[in-house]
Amino acid sequence: MKRPAIRTALPQRRYKIGDFSAVVLGEIESDDGVDYRYVCALVQDGSTEPGFYVLSVRSATASGDFALRVLGPDLDRELDVSGRWRDLDAFCEQAISLAQQVLRLEDEQAHRLL
Repeated sequence: MKRPAIRTALPQRRYKIGDFSAVVLGEIESDDGVDYRYVCALVQDGSTEPGFYVLSVRSATASGDFALRVLGPDLDRELDVSGRWRDLDAFCEQAISLAQQVLRLEDEQAHRLL
């Protein structure tokens, strides 16, 4: 699975969704040449590595906009390009919703920890 090559980042939010922990990172410096605005990484209890990511990355085609991307096993897709994904609250809301759908956690409430 392709993963973001994050060198440094600051945690912005943390969530618990069922048996998954989610951390939303901001102020990201990476080694892969991607301009990340936010990264939401989900780790299943008992695992040491994230298995699903939602990303806000600067769009190469739309000036000032950010692309919303998802990464997971057998999944690497750009879903939307909008200025909306520069906003932390909008990104977190959509990232949690996508994680619930893709990981089949629709019946689980997301509990914000940070």
